[in-house]
Amino acid sequence: MMAANLLSPLDYAGYTSKSLDHLGIVATVCKETGLADEIDRIVGVDPRQKVTCGEAVVAMILNALGFVDRPLY
Repeated sequence: MMAANLLSPLDYAGYTSKSLDHLGIVATVCKETGLADEIDRIVGVDPRQKVTCGEAVVAMILNALGFVDRPLY
């Protein structure tokens, strides 16, 4: 006796799932709260900067939460 094929209807439709992990959630919270903009408002922005202080802080937060052993540079 052969085992029945246990595929769900989603398997036939070609759907796949991907893990969002927590970084997408943290990045969205940073964006929706305006964290980078608020930091830039307080610190100020120099037009010569390629990356603002607020963007750098958000990048450091995401780096610390996701890839502790990988440097940003």
